[in-house]
Amino acid sequence: MWSFYAYGPGNDTGSAALFTFAFSLQTIILLIGGGISCLQSVHREKELNTFDYQRVTRLTSLELALGKLFGAPLMAYFVVLCLMPLAVFAAMAAHFSVWLFVQAYLILFLGCIAYHAFAVLASMMLGRGTSAVVIFIYLVLVGFTSTYTGGVKSNWQLQMFSPFAGISVVPHGPDWMHTYDFFFGQSLAHLPVLLVLYAIFTVWFLLGITCNLKRDPSVYEIYSPVQAFCFALYLNILVLGFFNWKAPTGMPIFVGNTLQGYSTLQPAEIELSLLYASVLIFFVLGVLLLRNRARVRRKVGALGDAAAGWWASLWPAPYVLGGIILAGLAIVELIRIYRQPLEYWSIASALLEVAFCAGWITRDVLYLQWMNLRRTRRPLLSAFLYLIVFYVCAGFVLAALARFMGVRTFALGALLVPWALNISSQWNGNQALLVGILAGLSAEALFFAFLQRQKLREFITPPVVVPVMTPRKPSLMER
Repeated sequence: MWSFYAYGPGNDTGSAALFTFAFSLQTIILLIGGGISCLQSVHREKELNTFDYQRVTRLTSLELALGKLFGAPLMAYFVVLCLMPLAVFAAMAAHFSVWLFVQAYLILFLGCIAYHAFAVLASMMLGRGTSAVVIFIYLVLVGFTSTYTGGVKSNWQLQMFSPFAGISVVPHGPDWMHTYDFFFGQSLAHLPVLLVLYAIFTVWFLLGITCNLKRDPSVYEIYSPVQAFCFALYLNILVLGFFNWKAPTGMPIFVGNTLQGYSTLQPAEIELSLLYASVLIFFVLGVLLLRNRARVRRKVGALGDAAAGWWASLWPAPYVLGGIILAGLAIVELIRIYRQPLEYWSIASALLEVAFCAGWITRDVLYLQWMNLRRTRRPLLSAFLYLIVFYVCAGFVLAALARFMGVRTFALGALLVPWALNISSQWNGNQALLVGILAGLSAEALFFAFLQRQKLREFITPPVVVPVMTPRKPSLMER
């Protein structure tokens, strides 16, 4: 409003500033305010013990999901509607294009629907006392996706993803029309990319909501194993696709305050960065697929002895291992196609790095699954704490031994912690050592699979009940 009156009511600059203010306020109210309402929609019903009444109604899961998605943030939609006359007036005063105005609000509403669907899904999975943590995670997610990462000199070619991207549509109309994303090197207009991504993410989140909304909260499962694996593959395709494969530019190089240019990312650096991103995605997949004691009991009741066999003891390693291997092979092939690596980059060492990542994550996921079957109050939380303490202590010990043991410290470290994963620097002359380390990692993973199988057998073998002999009262004749 200050800009509008400062520049004068007939000035386009003041009207553009007024529209930007109104649209920004609408975005904050609908995205953040509506998202927090969605985060509390199902969780609050559970705390008030009214959620079961909704589950047993004749409404379908999809109808209940749509009611939560659009009913919880209803007040935020009403406030946005109240601000619409101001936004329309400012857009008309600044002589904005109608099509650009429509584009901005398409991004706002469809983007907020995708974020709200994620919030409703998160609300279903909340436990008691965790709402504040999830709200903080939601705000971090909004902030992370609202940053601009798609510049020409950037390694990522997806522009701003959140609905805040709509703020720059109308005031920067000519520039916005020439905003492109690059997917596997192919230029795509930013608006269709945003709308397609919003639609796909909304469908994925609604799938998780409708599959669980009318079920008992104790048996919630966000996705089936196959669905979760496909969703992880989809996220990994986005990470690989929006990488800047065409321009080999990286971090800026400054001499004093003068920009001298941009450093070139080497194939090994590209592989490690993309491999770490893929490992994170599939590690989260593995954590989501972990089974607790109640779920294992249901499996034993349905499958019998087959629920405690060797194949069952590897759960959820096949999905994690297969996903990392697929992602690693795709990364190596994309580097070979787009970057034409130099002689010092070896495909054999790159594949060995993929194998090491797969071994580390498989071992850790099997450890977490074994710990999650133990009879403790919070087994998964304890497992994560033990894992963090182990990594921190092992890191300090290996750092202290590095000065005395040399390459043997590298071998010991590779067996214990996933650090210094630059296998290419250790490849020459150490092929046998690296293969031996990889075999050791495999043995560690199989050891935790064995421990998990022992736990699974406990659910099948009933506990031995020793009858308690009560003393017999003597009869009158015996007395």
